[in-house]
Amino acid sequence: MAVLPLVTTVLVIGIRESAASNTVLVLIKVGVVLFVVALGIGYINKDNWVDVPVEERKLPAEALIDGAAEDYVKNVEGLKGKEADDRAEELQKYAMAVYQTERVKEVRAELQAKDRLAPKVVERLRNIENKYADNLPKEPKDKDAVNKILADAKEQATGKETESWGLLGLVGLNKSLREVDDKTRSNFAPYGLSGIMLGAAIVFFAFIGFDAISTHAEEAVRPQRDVPIGILASLFVCTILYIAVSAVITGMEPYPTIDTKAAIATAFDEKAKVENSGALKASAALIAAGGLAGMTSVLLITFLSQARIFLAMARDGLLPERIFGAVHEKFKTPHVSTMVTGGIIAVVAAFTPIQDLEKMVNIGTLFAFVIVCIAVMLLRIRRPDAQRPFRCPALFVVAPLGIFINVTMMLFLPLATWLRLVGWLAVGLCIYFSFGVRFSRLGRQQWAEGERGV
Repeated sequence: MAVLPLVTTVLVIGIRESAASNTVLVLIKVGVVLFVVALGIGYINKDNWVDVPVEERKLPAEALIDGAAEDYVKNVEGLKGKEADDRAEELQKYAMAVYQTERVKEVRAELQAKDRLAPKVVERLRNIENKYADNLPKEPKDKDAVNKILADAKEQATGKETESWGLLGLVGLNKSLREVDDKTRSNFAPYGLSGIMLGAAIVFFAFIGFDAISTHAEEAVRPQRDVPIGILASLFVCTILYIAVSAVITGMEPYPTIDTKAAIATAFDEKAKVENSGALKASAALIAAGGLAGMTSVLLITFLSQARIFLAMARDGLLPERIFGAVHEKFKTPHVSTMVTGGIIAVVAAFTPIQDLEKMVNIGTLFAFVIVCIAVMLLRIRRPDAQRPFRCPALFVVAPLGIFINVTMMLFLPLATWLRLVGWLAVGLCIYFSFGVRFSRLGRQQWAEGERGV
């Protein structure tokens, strides 16, 4: 909520200021990414990529421990406010230590029964035990609380395997697809096909924004040349950087022990503790600052694009022009639309769980891409002679592949995400049929032509 008003202010002031701010943030972000890759390469252990047994993979119960601890503090101990937060954090630490210690014992026994307990695996398991040894609960009250928390987390985890198959799991296909999971599961892909597909559907969030370049075509000097180059070049460069950072982090830390809340900064902080290095500690702080810069730049470009989309829709009469089509006399920006959007999103960001927002944004974008692929194909068929400043090569190969890939990833998202998509789609259709149809310029033009018998 603190960042959003600042971003909104910059966007209202003007496109040049927005571009300058975004350039500074992107330079910081990319600089930190290159720093992480250059520094992290020296700490990569190749065994972490292929030699971590699949038995060590994270199970659904682990992700539910934090929530179970918060529920216990609230419902059983009856605490509130800061006292509740402090107690929940303490119990989360205890519960995670007990959970990891028990998991190590289970994995060790399972691997020993399969005669796959290699010396380096034994050492890694011992390191995990040592890491959590100091956090094990000592008081009987804490031990009882942890037992209840872990029991609740494991109970809630029942059926989570179905969720990993998303909509496919809901209709029962997960039972037959489980065999596919088992066949595709390996040390390199420990969660099998469902893990890969669900991961792709979630990480797709990182690729949102490249299409935003197209919304600024009006402000490009040579849009037919610059926009495609901007989209494809940035997509290529960022994909390489994403893969490089992922390779470094998973090489530095065994994937089950990666802190998903702050993976990069925590990985370097752990190395700093092991080597007692001040430089590595400083690098962890630098990485955290780079992460903040990265998120801010994403907010900046996303809000910039959203206001331009609303402006274009308002010009076409699909939205109220007084609000979304208003342009500031001095700054020449859609100021009202930007401020309205910034205010609404600040409230949504404050009160909506980030995990639900990510999934909702993902499925919305995937669905939009499917619609674009279908629409472009239909236009190519129905209006083959229309002027096309931007033309997709090999459309009847690219578009069907785009539809197939995007729909496939959507199928691996859970039912709740699909319900949100249907809900928001219904809201959009209500706005369209109650306002857009009557006031759209195209609609009024077609109506007038019909009246004249054209």
